[in-house]
Amino acid sequence: MNREQEQEQEQGRGGGPAGPGRPASGSGGLFVGGSMTGGAIATGADARARDRSRRGGERPVDGLPAPVAPSGARVPGEVHVAGHVTGGAVAAGEGSEAEYAAVAADRGHRELLEAVRLLRQHLGLLSVTDEVTEADGELAAVEEEITRTGRADPGRLARLRSLLTTGNTALTVLASAATVVGAVTALTGG
Repeated sequence: MNREQEQEQEQGRGGGPAGPGRPASGSGGLFVGGSMTGGAIATGADARARDRSRRGGERPVDGLPAPVAPSGARVPGEVHVAGHVTGGAVAAGEGSEAEYAAVAADRGHRELLEAVRLLRQHLGLLSVTDEVTEADGELAAVEEEITRTGRADPGRLARLRSLLTTGNTALTVLASAATVVGAVTALTGG
């Protein structure tokens, strides 16, 4: 095979224009007929699309412009989204790969996370005792878990609620502790 034939074969694999009688693999385009407020889209021979964002739940599409249809002829291999992209991953073409690994906390977990952070600030104002240290450790674990995964383990939440509601201590009289207990109860139902 001469150099010209090698180039022609390479181009037919998506590296450029198609070889004689062959379409270029991975050819195509992308059209989003609405808005893109999150996510990842890639096209091309070695396309990769990833969305690993930390999100606060679903993004509303109310108030976004109405989607529109593409003008002109459709291109083979084209990705067409006739609406709004608020997350996710799309990849088109040879060697494509799409990954959606975003962490989205629901409203209840977001509210709990805010309450946990406030209570941890308030604990810093108290004298350091074994009870305060244990509560802060459990709060830190809940905060890390929600931040990392968008959720908290129900068993961990039950332990946290128990720490904040039992005994006759300074923890039980903090308004921020009551807020955390309320958020935990709302999530676990008990």
